[in-house]
Amino acid sequence: MRLFILLFLIFLSTGCSTKEYKLFQPKNDNHTISSQELNISYSSKILPNDILEIDIINMNRRANIMMNERGLATTPSNKYVVYEDGTILLPLLNSVKVEGLTIKELNQELTYRYKEFLKAPYVKASIKNHKVYVLGEVSKQGVVPLEGESISIIEAIARSGGLTDQALRSQIRVISQENGKYVMQTLNFNNFSTLNSQNLMLKNGSIVYIEPKDTKAIKVAINDYLPILQAISSTLSSFVNIKFLTN
Repeated sequence: MRLFILLFLIFLSTGCSTKEYKLFQPKNDNHTISSQELNISYSSKILPNDILEIDIINMNRRANIMMNERGLATTPSNKYVVYEDGTILLPLLNSVKVEGLTIKELNQELTYRYKEFLKAPYVKASIKNHKVYVLGEVSKQGVVPLEGESISIIEAIARSGGLTDQALRSQIRVISQENGKYVMQTLNFNNFSTLNSQNLMLKNGSIVYIEPKDTKAIKVAINDYLPILQAISSTLSSFVNIKFLTN
């Protein structure tokens, strides 16, 4: 048993490293990652290859040549893919430039343009494929869709089941794209003042990564190597017992 404990302690002191459990680490451990302030009222903008869901409603159905009996546009589908040139094809309007618009701006633009054909048009649009990614120490890693125009990091983590016991709450990494380059921010959830930060709103495609505590390396090492060490201990114990009985 003493040999087992000795071998285990030697392994912990030489073989465990928390670095293999941490993503997006700066090259220099002493490097301070500066936070880039984001607009807290950020709204997703439409991009090429986005999938839009657009409902066109008219208050006066008789004036609407596109209307079915429910008062909605009679198109094969109300989903539209944005072409590479930033346009979509809509009934009556044909090609419409939508790239760079927010959903609010798109609704206003289409409502205005459909007034040429419909007496009282109402447009309800949404982006169906925008999302963020939550990785690391949360209960359920994966993709979190943006159901509205934006999402906060608090909501994204909550929808991922919350932080685990192994989460390092002072090292919440947020990776987002700015002007064609990826920028990393670090949020400290241990400080209440973080809730007043302008860095809480996430963009489409942002990555949220929650680092593990240093103790996770030890925990994983125990789970991985304990069966091997137990087998060694069992073998040594059997050898000692046999030797004791033969004497």
